[in-house]
Amino acid sequence: MYYLTRSRGLRLAAQELPAGTCALVVAEMFYRFHSFTIECLAFLATWYVFSWVLSKAWQLTHHRRDVLPHVRLLSDYRERVGRAEARPSDIEGSVKTGGYRRG
Repeated sequence: MYYLTRSRGLRLAAQELPAGTCALVVAEMFYRFHSFTIECLAFLATWYVFSWVLSKAWQLTHHRRDVLPHVRLLSDYRERVGRAEARPSDIEGSVKTGGYRRG
């Protein structure tokens, strides 16, 4: 938990606050299992469901055309990368064309 809050910071807290609050209200009003463990698991499951619903609602209301702008096509990557920087799978593919063999 410490690593999660340290890596994501207040952004995670602000993002999950509405879902966590809704889940807490539902758990306080409706969950009476007479077992802390079962109530805690039900609360966490409810939080997960509220978080999922809110994230889907956010995606539907904010259509993004550039979902992953940092992803490049593989063909663009091969054109820009020289032989010294190529991945081993790229080098293996060039064996047929007279490239180096591994092994």
